[in-house]
Amino acid sequence: MLLNPGQKIGKMRYERIVRHVAPLACRGATSEEIAQTLGISPSMARKDLKACFEIWHERYFDEAERWRPLMVSRYELLFREAVEGWEDSKTAGRPNPRCLDSATRILGDLAKMLGLAIDVNLNQTNIAIGASSSTAAALAPLDVTDYAEMLASGSLGELNAVPPVSQPPAVLPA
Repeated sequence: MLLNPGQKIGKMRYERIVRHVAPLACRGATSEEIAQTLGISPSMARKDLKACFEIWHERYFDEAERWRPLMVSRYELLFREAVEGWEDSKTAGRPNPRCLDSATRILGDLAKMLGLAIDVNLNQTNIAIGASSSTAAALAPLDVTDYAEMLASGSLGELNAVPPVSQPPAVLPA
């Protein structure tokens, strides 16, 4: 474990970091709290906390990179099987669109894993997300009377708003 070029962490310090500092850091303890809990100086606690994050980075970054090729090959196998299932279903005269849906989802997941796509699932339960008031108004659900007035006025500019609702849902989706 290198903190500064040429500096290594001793075995006892490494054990302290892994067994005591890391669990405290996971709970959100500050370096001062770690120093007080372990009876070490605040500067040593800061150094141990920094070393803890370096250990985590090395351990889990390397581990993720080790698993990436295996996961990519597994997704490629699933993709090939989904496409083969589609081809077999067409040959049998009963095209199965679920095979194509699976292939599409697999490609999407693979692209996210490789950093080629961004997962943008957004569950919006509060309009106040930093958008301008005109955007918020355009995204707000219309009730039936507002919708009817908009249609009657001939102003269809806000038709990309959420379809009208007669009454608010009893339970908001999670």
